Amino acid sequence: MGDSLPPPAEFDLVDSFARQRGSDVEIVFAEPKTDISGDQLAVRLTLGQRVVTARAEGSGARLTVRVARSELTDGTWGLSVVRPDGAVAPLAARLLVQGRRPVVLLWGAKATRTLVPLGRADEPKARVARAGARALDRAVAVLPPERAKQVRRRARRAARKLLG
Repeated sequence: MGDSLPPPAEFDLVDSFARQRGSDVEIVFAEPKTDISGDQLAVRLTLGQRVVTARAEGSGARLTVRVARSELTDGTWGLSVVRPDGAVAPLAARLLVQGRRPVVLLWGAKATRTLVPLGRADEPKARVARAGARALDRAVAVLPPERAKQVRRRARRAARKLLG
């Protein structure tokens, strides 16, 4: 199992969000720490070689960033703060943009690797066996119960030989 704790962040992860507002995407960082709040901050959104810079507004409890939706292509955009002196500080968040779906503010500066649990239930042979069993159940539903039981038994034997 993975770690369910949120990553360390420069803002409140729970109350921060992203949404589409008209033709703009609005990202709201709740309770930003003092190092990311200020008057002349900008937020840089990066996706591969694409870079979009947006002005950040507000202070105190909320820092709001607005960028035209037309500037953002589909994908997961990294977010970082650009301070007035030109210094860049990554934020522990990303922006997910997927066509007409709502935009999503994701936790963490980078995605962690997805782990697929290992086990017999996820093996290809087990999937084939389950699919075959479902198909067989539908096929023998019209037979008398004793005959259906015999057909299932024979099919199980044949599947064990075939699937190993």
